[in-house]
Amino acid sequence: MEILALKAYARGYRGCLVDDREYTFFQYTRNERIRRLKSYPRGDFTNHDHFAALMMKFMSPGAFMRPAVPIGDLTLAELDRVNTILKQRIESE
Repeated sequence: MEILALKAYARGYRGCLVDDREYTFFQYTRNERIRRLKSYPRGDFTNHDHFAALMMKFMSPGAFMRPAVPIGDLTLAELDRVNTILKQRIESE
């Protein structure tokens, strides 16, 4: 599983996971509630860039990770780690 997009908010995170089957938008709150918002079959897109290009209408381009970041499990600690990586990538650009 990988994180393709992530955006931090005061109450938690919104982002997009990708696995072998689908892209899944989710919301993860600071009290560790996960809400699956929308899923799209991975086979409907040629690659991550194609998916991101279509989804940037709904999320800011800076939220998308290139390349996607692998995660072991969807936890607050993992999302905090990925958010730090995203901030470092933005600062280095």
